Amino acid sequence: MVPKAVLVLVAVFSWLATAAITLSVLTFGPGAPQGRDAGPAVSPTETEQAPGKALPRYGLLPVFTLTDQDGQPFGLNDLRGKVWVVDTIFTRCTAICPTLTGGMKQIQSALKLDDRFADQIRLVSISVDGGYDTSDVLKKYANAYQAQPGRWIFLTGERSDVWPLIQDGLKLPVEEAQPDDDMAILHSGKILLIDKAGVIRGYYDGLNEAGRIELLADLKRLMDEG
Repeated sequence: MVPKAVLVLVAVFSWLATAAITLSVLTFGPGAPQGRDAGPAVSPTETEQAPGKALPRYGLLPVFTLTDQDGQPFGLNDLRGKVWVVDTIFTRCTAICPTLTGGMKQIQSALKLDDRFADQIRLVSISVDGGYDTSDVLKKYANAYQAQPGRWIFLTGERSDVWPLIQDGLKLPVEEAQPDDDMAILHSGKILLIDKAGVIRGYYDGLNEAGRIELLADLKRLMDEG
């Protein structure tokens, strides 16, 4: 039987979610650039997700420190002991990023239903365009999406720090686009679920409602692990 809390989250999330997602937008998973083969390039240590079994573990993130929208250092050590949801975006993106960030806003709204989530969960959006996305730019972007201070963190940094974290740590693709591409930087449309120890526990399609509902259900399962 599905836990009551999950049903509540799903019901509210469905009410919040946008009715239409642009069909021409393509998402891509770990290790596959946008618009190409989306097959996963990472294997969990536990592949079966039968009811009652723990979520799979896809790998431990490396220690990192970037800069948040308030201009303060922020990294893995600030997230230890928290469950967090992370995506990759950049503010000049007009393709998948508005959908991704809008979806994160909906997740933020859904999480407000459960008081225990307030202290134990963080949303994190990492910019792949640190040369343009300064802290001030990210601050305005965060405010435009009504990001809750201290709960939804936007991070930026030098490309030499950010891109290896995304590629080698999050196991997501990021690369320069071709001149005729709609996006200056190609990056993933996935949202990841990270546990309190910094281990990746799930990859979800951030560009549609079904993926975000699945994430919320798995987040509840992860919280129940303790």
